[in-house]
Amino acid sequence: MVKVEVVMDEKALLARAMLNLRLIKLSWALFFILIGGSWILESLHKIDSTQKLALVYAGTGVIFLFLNLLRFIFKIPASRFTTGIGFLGMLMGAANYYAPDSISIWAAAILIIGFSMLLGALKR
Repeated sequence: MVKVEVVMDEKALLARAMLNLRLIKLSWALFFILIGGSWILESLHKIDSTQKLALVYAGTGVIFLFLNLLRFIFKIPASRFTTGIGFLGMLMGAANYYAPDSISIWAAAILIIGFSMLLGALKR
């Protein structure tokens, strides 16, 4: 049996890299809109500082997960780190909204990094 490997040409690789760069720029734009909008809502006294943090955490998580979903759709390798941070952001947003000051963001981040490293070591 003959094994055939399809290799992408240079134009296809460049197009994929440019698409990934556009997706990253889109994510940054959404992040700055999220930050600016949350500051405006806080200054208008529509939300308090705890709700603002919950909105920023959850919104950032959604942006990271959306970025990786688009990468998956366009067959660009997704980042495990931003996927983990996305889930962490959504978890922290929900935790800060429903139980303010209950979970440390740094403790949760270290926990996610540790589990990610463990899964990476067990996968090989």
